[in-house]
Amino acid sequence: MNVLMVTPHLPPHQAANALLPHLLGSGLAARGHSARFFTFGDGPDADGVTYVRRRSRSLRATRIPQALEAAETWWKGGPLVEAADVVHIHSNTWMNQVAARLAARHGKPYLLTHYGTEIWHHDGKDAVFRALNRDARHVTFYSQALLERARALEVPLPASSVVYPPVADGFHPLPPERREEVRRRHGVRGALLLNVKRLHPLADQATLLDAMARVRARRDDVALLVAGTGEKEAELKEQAARLGLDQGAVRFLGLVPNAEVADLQAAADLFVLSSVLEATPTVALEALACETPVVSTDNPGGVELAGLFGDDVRVVPRKDAEALAEAILAFLDAPRRTHGATKDLVAGRFRLDGVVERYLALYREATRP
Repeated sequence: MNVLMVTPHLPPHQAANALLPHLLGSGLAARGHSARFFTFGDGPDADGVTYVRRRSRSLRATRIPQALEAAETWWKGGPLVEAADVVHIHSNTWMNQVAARLAARHGKPYLLTHYGTEIWHHDGKDAVFRALNRDARHVTFYSQALLERARALEVPLPASSVVYPPVADGFHPLPPERREEVRRRHGVRGALLLNVKRLHPLADQATLLDAMARVRARRDDVALLVAGTGEKEAELKEQAARLGLDQGAVRFLGLVPNAEVADLQAAADLFVLSSVLEATPTVALEALACETPVVSTDNPGGVELAGLFGDDVRVVPRKDAEALAEAILAFLDAPRRTHGATKDLVAGRFRLDGVVERYLALYREATRP
C-alpha cells in the first residue's frame, strides 16, 4: 500500500503531528508498505519527502502567504496524490485542506487525524474545516475528550474513532546504573523532575516554575530539566532568574533529540505536565513507558490518562502552583516507579506495532471499492 502523509511538521520538530506520521511511516515500511511525506520546509525535496515553503509571517494577516502556500501545494501535491492509494491528512492547515481537495479531484480516499488545537479552538462554523471532516473516509482523534468535543460542536464525521498516539520503542526503562549515568551527565545529584514541551502559553511552564520555587524552598536537592524551545523561552528564563532558580535548580535544555529525551524520561524521578490544554500528551505516555510516574494538571488529556493509568498519573488543578508543588513534594516523600499494570497497558495499547495495525486496517477499509 502507498500512503501519502500530509503533515505540517516532521522531526526534528517534536509536535505530535510530526511524530505520529514519522512513526507510522517507519512502521509501514517495516511491513513492506511505503509512505511518502508532504510537509512544510525550506530545504530541497529529499528521498520520500516533498516540501512546501512557508511564506513570510509578517504578511499572514493579508492571506497572501497562505495563498502562495496553497498554490504550491496544488502544483506539487497533484502527482503525489495521484500516485497514492490513500492520503492521510494530519491536522488542519492550508496545505492539508488543499491536499484534501486534490484527493477528491483524483478520486483518492483520505483519512484525517485530529490532534487538539484544530478542535479545541473550532467555533463550529468554519465551512472549509467542516467539509474537510465531512469528506474524509474516516476521522481519528488523539483522545476520547477530543472526539466528544467534535461531536458537541456537531462537526460532520462520516466515521470516527479514537486512536491513541504510539510510544516509540526507544522509550523504555533503564537499569539503575544507566539512570545514574544520565543524571550525572546533566549535573543532577538529588531528585530529578522533567518537563518536555514546546515553550508556549498552553504548556504553562510559568506555573511550573512558580511551583518549583515552592519545592526548592523545602527541598534544595530537587532539580528540574525543561526540554523544548518556543516563543516563551526568554520570558521563562527571566522568570527562573527572578525566582532564584539557578542552573542547579532549573535548566533549559532547548530542543533535545528523541533518543536523548528517552534517556531523560527514564532517568527522571517524576514527569511534570503543567499544560492548560492537551488531547493525549504523548510526552506523558513516554514517561509512563519508561516507568516514570506523572503529575499532570487537570487538562483534558491529563484527566483521561489518570482514568487509564490510575495513581501513576496524579492530577492537580490547572494554573495552581501551590497544588502542583504539593503534589510534587508528596511524591518525592515516597518516590517509586510505575506499577506493573501500567507497563502492561502501555505494551498492549500504546506501542507502535498496535497503532500501525490499527491504521493499516483503516487504510484498507478506506480503499475498498
